[in-house]
Amino acid sequence: MKKTILVLAVLLMAVGFVLVSCQSGNDKFPGFKQNDNGLYYKFYTQGTDTVFPKLGDYVTVDMMYASEDSIIFDSKLLPQVMKMPMVVPTFKGDVYEGIYMMQVGDSATFICNADSTFSKLFQMQVVPPDLDSLEHIYFHIKLNNIETLEEVKAAQQAEMERLQKDEAALRTAFIEENYPDAKPVASGLYYIETKKGKGIVPKTDQKVKVHYKGMFLDGSVFDSSFDRDEPIEFVLGTRQVIQGWDEGIGMMKKDGKAVLVVPSNIAYGPNGRGSIPPYSTLVFEVELIDIK
Repeated sequence: MKKTILVLAVLLMAVGFVLVSCQSGNDKFPGFKQNDNGLYYKFYTQGTDTVFPKLGDYVTVDMMYASEDSIIFDSKLLPQVMKMPMVVPTFKGDVYEGIYMMQVGDSATFICNADSTFSKLFQMQVVPPDLDSLEHIYFHIKLNNIETLEEVKAAQQAEMERLQKDEAALRTAFIEENYPDAKPVASGLYYIETKKGKGIVPKTDQKVKVHYKGMFLDGSVFDSSFDRDEPIEFVLGTRQVIQGWDEGIGMMKKDGKAVLVVPSNIAYGPNGRGSIPPYSTLVFEVELIDIK
């Protein structure tokens, strides 16, 4: 009998501990539930879909993360929608555990440990001084779409084909409007001389000094040595610059000026570079200052 009473007492103590633990979690973040790994979560709206994200899927989200009183990041300020791959959570209570619980149309808030978020999820070596005292990060997320890796790749391929087709049409329209008599060389480069130079053309392996202004087909400037008053120097024909430049500058004479219309296949190709999008035909106003 005494043994039975002792067992019951232990069970009551265990139940009491669980109830107190759950209650303390609710007291800490009222209205939130907590999963087994310590992630606090609260759903506001729930969609009608029945599909949850799986490892390797891509999700499109509206995401804002913040401290208790200030916004740190808001995806709506990005120039494009936020799409990210679903990965293995990096720590217990990772926000990815919460996203795996969502369906399309759901919106929710997840509260994560700040130290683990910064060091393990964001992989920050040093936390900015204004954030290093935070205990928790609040992730406010709306799940807009779920795609498999195969669907993402197919969409990317279709987009690349569209960009490639559009580039050719835009380049043709640009040439017809601005340089209707210009003809491309074998590579597709258009060389339009605007001022004749003097002497001989530079040879491969000679160093040249060039001033330039780089533009997109719509006329917007992405780079200019004229603005910096710093001409560029490079060795011709050694791939220090894009192929279109090696070809175009190789047609010029000292003090000559020209316009180079450079298709993406002899510029930055299907991947682009920095501020230059994939499949971009580029226009350069160039001046050959010196041949060394």
